[in-house]
Amino acid sequence: MNDENICGKWAGEYSYSENHPDPLKGKTVAFEIDITLDNGLVTGHCTDDEATPHFNQPAVIEGSVLGHSISFIKRYPHYWQNEENGKRFLPKLPSQEVWYSGQFTNGKFEGEWEIITELTDSTGSAIAYKSTGFWFMKKI
Repeated sequence: MNDENICGKWAGEYSYSENHPDPLKGKTVAFEIDITLDNGLVTGHCTDDEATPHFNQPAVIEGSVLGHSISFIKRYPHYWQNEENGKRFLPKLPSQEVWYSGQFTNGKFEGEWEIITELTDSTGSAIAYKSTGFWFMKKI
């Protein structure tokens, strides 16, 4: 794929895998990404129906395209996550990194996403959470 085929606006959805608790399990969220590609390096901005209402700027993406494969990291303006009691926003912490990877097939990119959250609890013990899901996007 060449730069002209990738550059521009893309719309799609990400979904939470079955390993998430209700009500996240299987939930889908619409998003749009404005992509720039230069010599295989992807940059851009992403808005989504779940997080965007809580931020005054879009998430940033950075990654690469090689052949029909894409991989990128999405970073929101600051840390946030879904929890059993709702969303938690911690503006003093940096965003988690959401890792996306996928393949271009049948006119769209599709693949998997993953977040690994590492925190320290009140006793000083390290805690790690892994969230996963699926995504796709088509050029608009």
